[in-house]
Amino acid sequence: MFRANFLFKFLKYKQNNGHDIVQYHSNENFELQDQINIEIIDIDKKISENSKALVEAQIVKFKSTFSRSNNFIEQIGKNVYKTKLEDSINWHQKKLKYLYLRRRELEINLEKLKGIYWINKIKRILNLILIGFFILSTLFIFLSGFMIIIYLLPLIILIFLVYLVSTKRY
Repeated sequence: MFRANFLFKFLKYKQNNGHDIVQYHSNENFELQDQINIEIIDIDKKISENSKALVEAQIVKFKSTFSRSNNFIEQIGKNVYKTKLEDSINWHQKKLKYLYLRRRELEINLEKLKGIYWINKIKRILNLILIGFFILSTLFIFLSGFMIIIYLLPLIILIFLVYLVSTKRY
């Protein structure tokens, strides 16, 4: 009896209290969107700063590569300087990669909040398909043109020989 009563209470249909008043706070969604937009702007600033620092480090590396120094002490300093410069460049590249990934995650979250995630996803997929189709059609046209030239090569040589024989003056 106890088991039957327990199962009845466990499986019993619960009535929906749909007459309760539900409050909708639409400004919370907008506040979250504003917060994500602010984070994206901050990440864009950091990306800009890191890109500038990376370009400066690459310029210094380029200048140090082509500078001429015959002094032994300068050569040793140059080798130490290059290793530190390479470490700096690698760090900036890793930081930029992380920032771009973080920015992409925030953009996806913002798209999900706005409800345009799947539309943008479909657009990206269609763009990839269009680019792939363009590349494949370009390769097909190039290769077919190349094959046509190879197949017509005996005819082109024959026309050229006929032209040489006909223009030869006796």
